[in-house]
Amino acid sequence: MKRSQLFTRIVPLLFLLLLPFSSSALTIDGYEIPQVIPATSQHAELKLNGAAMRIYYGVVDTYIGKLYVENPISDELALVEADEYKRMVFQVVMKRISGRRMAKAMYDALQLNLSTEEALNLEERLQLMVDMFEGSLKKGQEGYIEWVPGVGSRIVIKGEVKGIIPGKDLNDAILNIWVGENPVGSTFKRQVLGLEEYQAPKSMRKKGRR
Repeated sequence: MKRSQLFTRIVPLLFLLLLPFSSSALTIDGYEIPQVIPATSQHAELKLNGAAMRIYYGVVDTYIGKLYVENPISDELALVEADEYKRMVFQVVMKRISGRRMAKAMYDALQLNLSTEEALNLEERLQLMVDMFEGSLKKGQEGYIEWVPGVGSRIVIKGEVKGIIPGKDLNDAILNIWVGENPVGSTFKRQVLGLEEYQAPKSMRKKGRR
């Protein structure tokens, strides 16, 4: 077989082999969700564990929740216990939302997964977290909470590091908002854990109400 003939047969085959990978990219509400966040001097390489849309009251699309970890885990207990880099990303899809309002919603959701003793132990640090979510976020902008092993929870809003709060117990509690016994949503939990593929929900909201 001539080289030219071999080339014409191999190229289409390579294209078909690569096609599934390119078509498997996850997109939510028009936003492409990166599968990998490259390593930097600040963190290890992070892989997408799962992503989902947070919808308040089954009507208002609020943010895209993206969970990145060093090693994807579908078991919620193992995920929370793992002492490795984890990043919870909140990408706003509303026209605008107050960072303090978002943090307050997280604070309230935290209480559903905490005992009275745990809540009292975390209260001061939770208030510190709420204070770090200052300003507002517009549609498309992000904030994230990243667990840095041996250091604490790094709070980053629109690319600016607001501070680091110590204690893995705090980060575990925050992560349980998404994957705990009382998550913000059962479908949201399954999708963030990678147990279910994201599918656009049937929203009751009218176009333009974001």
